[in-house]
Amino acid sequence: MSATRLKSLGKLVVLIGLPVAFVVGLFGAGVYVGHGHRTTILSFERDWLGLDVTVPGEPSKPTSDTAKPEPPKPEPPKPEPPKPEPTTTPEPAKPEPTTTPEPTPKPVETPPKPVETPPPPATGLPVAVAEPAPLPPELQARLGEPLKLRVKVVVDEEVFDRRSDWIDYAERHVRWASQVLLRELGVELELRGVVAWPTAWSSGQVAFADLERVGNDGADLVIGLGGRSIRTPVQAGPTTAKHHATAAIAFSTDPTSPAPHLRSLLRAVTQAMGSDPVAIDADPIAFSAEERRILLERKHLPFTAEVVEDAPPQPADEAAPEGEN
Repeated sequence: MSATRLKSLGKLVVLIGLPVAFVVGLFGAGVYVGHGHRTTILSFERDWLGLDVTVPGEPSKPTSDTAKPEPPKPEPPKPEPPKPEPTTTPEPAKPEPTTTPEPTPKPVETPPKPVETPPPPATGLPVAVAEPAPLPPELQARLGEPLKLRVKVVVDEEVFDRRSDWIDYAERHVRWASQVLLRELGVELELRGVVAWPTAWSSGQVAFADLERVGNDGADLVIGLGGRSIRTPVQAGPTTAKHHATAAIAFSTDPTSPAPHLRSLLRAVTQAMGSDPVAIDADPIAFSAEERRILLERKHLPFTAEVVEDAPPQPADEAAPEGEN
């Protein structure tokens, strides 16, 4: 054989033989070491790896098959024989006395008391106004019936010249008066318009004559605001037992007051409805109980400018009284 082939064969033996010899030697060493330290290895597998192995030289644990002997069960107690009950003769039932049942008294029905609706609070009023007095049930019911009164305001020349905000001035006074009337009478004022009159009113008669020339524009009541401080007991047109007035006048009561026309405006509206509950100089502003009752009873009467008397028709053939042609 040539040297080259021998060299190749030697390399092949080295490449294959050395790994095989290493593996065989490692396996043999493991078998030797495992056999020599068997007890230690089995203890490690049992204690650390949790394997179920038996370590030689140690007593084996009892298995679950070996059950402990149960203690003997106690015998149940024997039942005692029943005792004979004494025989007693039952007593005859005593007859109950017959009594006539008394009639059940019927409850006395009382009519429910009407729930009083508290008046709405007046907020933002610039002057003091007294709280409304309590009412009897029939008037309390009338107070709860709503009424919206449409008003048109006419300011004279003095109010127009003295106040650049005469429109806002009239709106404020109508709003304040509406708050008071809503609490006292259940009447709400609705402003339909504000107009200016070119002359100044010196009296109520002059004012009423001018208000007759102003259209109402769908309002129920036309109210004139005069700039002068005139105290007059007559502030509204004529009223009847079936109708309210359609015109009223309110003069300034106190030019230094934050609401110069509030008191007179309340008197104008209430006089147009047939009463005058507001005193001229009362402080705070308060409503008379009797006049307030009259207003609540007349509350829903219509507003009209004409008074028509209903007369029974006469027959056409009836003769006229003597002395008439």
